[in-house]
Amino acid sequence: MSWSGLVNAAVLGTGRTAVPPTAELAAAGLDHDDDQARLLHYAAALSRARRAGFRPPQAGARAAPEPVDGDSRPPVGMAAERRLAGLLRASQHDLAAEWLRLLAARDPARRPPDVLLPALLTAAVGRPELRTALQPVLGPLAGWLARRNDDWAWARGAAVTADRDRDGAGDRAGDAVAPDSGRAWETGSIEDRRALLARLRAADPAAGRQLVASTWAADPYRDRAAFVTLLATGLSLDDEPLAEQALADRRAEVRRAGADLLARLPGSRYSQRAAARAAAAVRIERQPLRQRLTLTVPPTATPELLADGIDGSPPGGVGMQAWLLRQIVAVAPAGCWAGHGLRPADLLAVADRTDWSGPLRAGWTSAAIRDADQDWLLALLGHPAAGGGKARHPAVEGQRIAPGLPLLAALPAAARDNWLCANPGSRLFGPALHQLPAPWSARLSDQVRAVLAGLVRTDPGHSPAPRALLRLAAGRLEPPEPPDLDSGQVSDRLVTSWDNLLSTLSVRVAMRRELAEEPEEPTP
Repeated sequence: MSWSGLVNAAVLGTGRTAVPPTAELAAAGLDHDDDQARLLHYAAALSRARRAGFRPPQAGARAAPEPVDGDSRPPVGMAAERRLAGLLRASQHDLAAEWLRLLAARDPARRPPDVLLPALLTAAVGRPELRTALQPVLGPLAGWLARRNDDWAWARGAAVTADRDRDGAGDRAGDAVAPDSGRAWETGSIEDRRALLARLRAADPAAGRQLVASTWAADPYRDRAAFVTLLATGLSLDDEPLAEQALADRRAEVRRAGADLLARLPGSRYSQRAAARAAAAVRIERQPLRQRLTLTVPPTATPELLADGIDGSPPGGVGMQAWLLRQIVAVAPAGCWAGHGLRPADLLAVADRTDWSGPLRAGWTSAAIRDADQDWLLALLGHPAAGGGKARHPAVEGQRIAPGLPLLAALPAAARDNWLCANPGSRLFGPALHQLPAPWSARLSDQVRAVLAGLVRTDPGHSPAPRALLRLAAGRLEPPEPPDLDSGQVSDRLVTSWDNLLSTLSVRVAMRRELAEEPEEPTP
């Protein structure tokens, strides 16, 4: 009812002018069976709206939106739809993300329930994992809805995925790049520009590099440093000139970003200089019984070191030579040490017999993580100083950050799982499980089941870590099967957590079965 209609009803009286109920009043709890009370509620609501400057839209003056394009993918079955609706109502977003991943893996493709798309889009706001799982299954309806809600702007580029069987499931990163990227680069916010560069480097590295170069002189130094860091995606020797330009920048932040980028670039002039410098600083002397390291480290940062991004100001409590040695080793390619004729594990053992073990190990660790050098990563993990000691129980460590976690994260997935399966007693085992996304590999899941079988038999006291591991495993074991254990063997303190594990695993099994069911044909 408009304000003028409200005034007329008040003048003529509710006996002569009807005051119809509305959903808006009902939703606000202001509706009433009595017309006079309803009129007063209307007046209270509309008067406040008018004072706030609200002007209701005139629907008749607006053009109806274009209808959404059709989606050739059939919907999922009713059981799968009910399952997803229940997960969203219960705010079980991890399981909803798994439901979406399972849907994306279906062949032939099916679409998520149309009626649940608004709830899915809303739930994905602020939940990156759910958004990542949702994007591959979005179709034209999601894009149509997103154009009417700024909170869903990330879904406006949604395209029909029903043709993936015909086109293949290749990399479609280029689809996300706007054709007028040059204008968007010049006028966008820093967040928009970073997102555009990240997408463009994944699809067309040369085009991304050209954008950065086109505004280099005008961009603030913080933006230049951020853009150089993003060039690590799709990095090649073609990026060397721009990275060298960053290395010569007047701002230390940009120089550091350029040095890091060049250190990641095999074959660059920078990496060749760094390898030669490291070989001169750290040499192996072969003696009759064993090898010995001879170190030659400058007492201060030379102009050549400073020009290559080496920091000449050590933090408090760190000596200048130790600080320089750490950086000289860190920027050198991890593979350059093969020229010493020793394996990484042997080099670590030789270094431990010197007073420079700390900076050497720190430098080798940085280089191994940056270059994802598997030999170095495994050697560092295998040494007790990397955090490979024994825990009282793997679950006891919970989610606490352990020093060796970055080493594990840099390993290829298969090598990482192999290491965890071979070292279930390591202090890294529990924290690493919390970092690994769902689903875990079949081999790692088998190892976790074996750990859980022993864990739940033991009274955990008041420690929350065993319960946290059970909760984590419930959503990440693949296939979703529990440990082979009779429930009667579970510690009394863990019975509730064990029952929750079984319940969640049963839901995950049901999701797979329901999504495999063929939807019923609509009744003509």
